[in-house]
Amino acid sequence: RAAAPPHDVPARFLLSSGALQQWQGVDTALRALARLPELDLVICASVHQRRAKAPRKFAEKLGVADRVQFLGGQEDVRPLYAGADCFMLPTRYDPFGTTALEALAMGLPVIVSRRAGAAELVRPGENGWLCEAGDAAGLARLMLEADRALRDEPRLAQAARATAERFGVDGMARQLSE
Repeated sequence: RAAAPPHDVPARFLLSSGALQQWQGVDTALRALARLPELDLVICASVHQRRAKAPRKFAEKLGVADRVQFLGGQEDVRPLYAGADCFMLPTRYDPFGTTALEALAMGLPVIVSRRAGAAELVRPGENGWLCEAGDAAGLARLMLEADRALRDEPRLAQAARATAERFGVDGMARQLSE
């Protein structure tokens, strides 16, 4: 992996999306984090100005604000993926979730909701894990399992990368033309 991102908190877990919406499971991720005092989370997503304070206030209410970084939208997320240990998308709904595919392409195992289209790419325990949307206790268990597995299993990163390689531009163009 590349050097850790230039932020105060290392991204053991990274939640990233184009725009932070309530249905993407940020509340579930924060509630899960509250159960795991040894872990931290970086959230990279653009937020409409009107709603920008809500996730931060929720993190403060849960007592996890010191272990969460809200970075806002980033032009280049590759350094964040490179500095993270695991990517999360505990969404209540997402037709596909290209952020999960981006993470896999960077060799980053993923935890995604069964309600995300990207769940079809996940082989539990091999390249990531599947969670139930809205289940903070279940997500916390998976985060802990992922944290332990990632310390001992370099094959997870290799499997994550191999998953994404099936969706390269050439292969996708060939499938589209067929």
